[in-house]
Amino acid sequence: MGQRRWNIKKRIMAGFVLVLVAVSAVVALLFRQTENKLRTEYRRLVQRSVESAAHRLDTFIREIYNISDNYAFNNQLDSYLEKEYTEEQVYQRRADVMRMYRNIFETSDILQKREKISGILTAKGVLFNFADVNCDGQEVADRLTALGVNDPDHLMRFYWYPLQDNFMVSDASGDPRRDKAVFGSRRVYSVWKSAYVCAHIFCVQEEDLYEVYRENVVETKGEIYVLDEHGNLLSSSNDECIARGRIDDIFRERILNRTEDDFTWKSGYGKFEVCVRESELSRWLTVAVIPQKNITGEVNALYLRIYVVLILCLLGCVVVLLRMYQGFFTPVNELNQAMREVQMGNLNAYVKETGRNEIADMMRYYNNMLRSIHVHVVEKLESERRKKELELEVLVSQINPHFLYNTLENIVWKSNEAGHPDIGRLAAMLGRMYRLSTSGGQIIVPVKHEIEHLTAYTQIQKNRYGDAFEFDLRVDHEEIRGLMTLKIILQPIIENSFLHGMEGLDRKLRIRLKVRRTGDRLQLKLIDNGAGITKERLEEVRRRIRGGALPQERQTDMQRSSGIGLNNVAARIQLYFGIEEPVRISSIDGVGTIIVVQVPILTKEDLDERGEYQLQNDKKNQ
Repeated sequence: MGQRRWNIKKRIMAGFVLVLVAVSAVVALLFRQTENKLRTEYRRLVQRSVESAAHRLDTFIREIYNISDNYAFNNQLDSYLEKEYTEEQVYQRRADVMRMYRNIFETSDILQKREKISGILTAKGVLFNFADVNCDGQEVADRLTALGVNDPDHLMRFYWYPLQDNFMVSDASGDPRRDKAVFGSRRVYSVWKSAYVCAHIFCVQEEDLYEVYRENVVETKGEIYVLDEHGNLLSSSNDECIARGRIDDIFRERILNRTEDDFTWKSGYGKFEVCVRESELSRWLTVAVIPQKNITGEVNALYLRIYVVLILCLLGCVVVLLRMYQGFFTPVNELNQAMREVQMGNLNAYVKETGRNEIADMMRYYNNMLRSIHVHVVEKLESERRKKELELEVLVSQINPHFLYNTLENIVWKSNEAGHPDIGRLAAMLGRMYRLSTSGGQIIVPVKHEIEHLTAYTQIQKNRYGDAFEFDLRVDHEEIRGLMTLKIILQPIIENSFLHGMEGLDRKLRIRLKVRRTGDRLQLKLIDNGAGITKERLEEVRRRIRGGALPQERQTDMQRSSGIGLNNVAARIQLYFGIEEPVRISSIDGVGTIIVVQVPILTKEDLDERGEYQLQNDKKNQ
């Protein structure tokens, strides 16, 4: 088959390429139709949204017109409009402003939700500034006059002026939307006087205008601009445009010279869909500008993602079929499952060797490798177990000769005294101790045997020291029933009290040993009121327990002290059970010493058939 021009593999590849091209063409056509339909629907949505924004703005403006109408023929205002103030009566004028605002405007709008007249400029040039009573100087009045609020050509029509800085307030907040405002004015004609008596001034913050159509900005996914009939900016959702106070000149000309209200505008920044609606009430222009990428961007991104996923799926199908074609899916799966079992600890997860191809060779290599690993692990475990046994024998041997020597000295000392029967009892207790210490060759012994071994030891010391010390054993025998531990770990820690605590002590030595369970550990705590240990020597003892080397000048002295015994106990517990810092010691010179030893909670069920724990634990960890 390999020599044929069009084998099965090539045919599968060619077929999938053709399918990919056909499906891609269909998907592209569908997405193009979807894009066109989406653009049409979105244009309708934008049109409705712009019409809604224009309607809301008209409602807002109509309310302002109504407010101006309400106060155009207000008799209460007439008494103020006739007044003239001298330069010295500035405070009188401001008081009148406050009185007018409180008695006239606030009473008509209790909830303070309606727009209010910002100021009144009388025909006599008097300015009543309700927006900021302290900003009522001639400069403000002149600026209003410059705007044309009293222009005779305006008659009684309402006029709006482009967005500009709000000069009717003295303080600026630093926010352009709050600091800029749209001014509107209307001249008021008095029928009774047959003359124009004042001009109503409305100062609308840009922020208030923006709040009117903010929701429509979210709907359009673009920018909304509010312009007057001459294309001057009144409000916008674009912050940069608000800060400038005007729109781009090219864009302004395009809006004013438009031939239709909905069109596409191309600029250096891309293509935009523009929708314009003109208000019949105020002649304001509400303009929405939406980048085309905002309309079709999601569809194009979705099309790209689907196309990429389609290609990946087709390529995946090609790979799967080719693998199945080659006929090795099943044996590879078996090999994978076997490797997972090995990872979980099963070293007997062999696979069945079938065939004479590369996969079969891999299976044979895998089986041979597994056999080699199995042999290597067993040999290593046996070697480690033997090594630890030898180390334990060496460590245990460090205790027995030293203690035997001391005990024999006691026997000789006792034998020098004439005919005391306690010499026999002393020898009997020594024999009991060594029978317990040998334990029939077992390394792990019951905790109660350790306590018997300790009791025999203290009785021997009692014969030596008499009433010079007192031993208090606190243990719940029911709590330790059935528990196992390493042998000869209690006697070395209590020996520390005799070696250190009795030296130069002028009081009775009291030794207390507490044995109790704490969580998954068995805690052995020894407390004595002996001579204690100095800080320098305590550090050396701790370093010795941790297995550290001592200075050369201290080694001989430490070999006679508790450092050897405690180090032996710590080394054996750590070697056999893997506990970090199994022995801890603290002491205060002249006060006493506390030694805490921890071993795991161990029962006979945790031991193997040979009464050993370490080898069984090693197998579990493999």
